[in-house]
Amino acid sequence: MKLLDSGIRVFTLAQGTGVRWLKEELGSLNVKIRLSEGCLEELVRDADSAAWQAVAASTGETSYLTHLRQQLGLQATLVNRWTGSDEKLAADDASAQAFVRIARKYALPRPWKLSDPVAVESRRLRPSNWKWATAIEARSVA
Repeated sequence: MKLLDSGIRVFTLAQGTGVRWLKEELGSLNVKIRLSEGCLEELVRDADSAAWQAVAASTGETSYLTHLRQQLGLQATLVNRWTGSDEKLAADDASAQAFVRIARKYALPRPWKLSDPVAVESRRLRPSNWKWATAIEARSVA
């Protein structure tokens, strides 16, 4: 981790470049849902922390900005999947779970897939008319 990467990180986040890049990624994926500024900023913070961890773990071949762009692309892909389908995101993926937390916090919409109606056989132990037929008095019938 270089001192230069640390300075670039602070400068990039302070200028709002991450939010702008995320909006560009969402536009390139044709995401029509408008996200609030708070949601965008939280997605950028999540991408920033993942990129910073990747920079710390790497040998220094790629820069912080490269990792940040990759993470923002991942966030945009998750937004596209979340708002475009009702498929479940991977439960074992930590970044996907962090995204689900943010999406639920900001109530990002999801399409609903209705299941196909299926007839189910109902098995009764006795006929259903026995219950109401026992309440009839004998003299009212005669």
